Amino acid sequence: MKRLLTLLAFVLSGATLTEAQDIVTMMNGDIVSAKVLEINDENVKYRYFSEPDGPVYSVRKAAVQSIKFESGRVEVFHPAVEQNLFSDDSAVSQKEHTASRVPGMRYREYSAYYRASDYIRAPGDKYLPALAGVASFIIPGLGQMISGEVGRGFAFLGMTLGLPVVATVAAVAFNSYASAVSCVAVGVLGYMAVDIWNIVDAVQVAKIKNMYLQDMRREYSFDMDLFPSVKCVPTASGMQASIGLTLAMTF
Repeated sequence: MKRLLTLLAFVLSGATLTEAQDIVTMMNGDIVSAKVLEINDENVKYRYFSEPDGPVYSVRKAAVQSIKFESGRVEVFHPAVEQNLFSDDSAVSQKEHTASRVPGMRYREYSAYYRASDYIRAPGDKYLPALAGVASFIIPGLGQMISGEVGRGFAFLGMTLGLPVVATVAAVAFNSYASAVSCVAVGVLGYMAVDIWNIVDAVQVAKIKNMYLQDMRREYSFDMDLFPSVKCVPTASGMQASIGLTLAMTF
């Protein structure tokens, strides 16, 4: 009877721990099991439920669709977007949306899932948005290249170099002074617009690639540890110690 009561208490405590979490649903479809620490006018701060002593993350309130607290209360920040947010069908569709991102995808395949304005820097991020922007300011397209998008970088480099050439050829082709001046002005304005676009795009590429890598680390990474172990095994002469190695994998 005592064992039965102990087992029952263990099961009930496990069920309580499973429910004692907040479910944060992002605007991009991600569902995060978390412990919400603070909600202010601009941000939502939380820790991952699986890391109670881990780092505190902060996400813009505009990027959060809703939060279901451990008490069962639901706070919806964008009610017009989703009405039955926590029904079984909705949870399945949200999971399918998240599962559509897998390792090895190209930038053009996953970029639609993210908004650069939602980016929050995390330890281990591979790319530096500020460095990418400065690099593309110095040499058009260089920021995209150092973020791994070489073809995209050359495209911006070609546009920024090609516009002045086209404007100059057009100006020479016209006989009138006014038309030549107009061509040069259009070329200069076009160059400035493409150059600004190039810098903004370099920053966005770095942020979105970091967000994708964050998701991949969270969903697919695991730790592997190899450490010595000692076990007692029965033999004909009695119990003997057996020394070996244990491989532990944490997903």
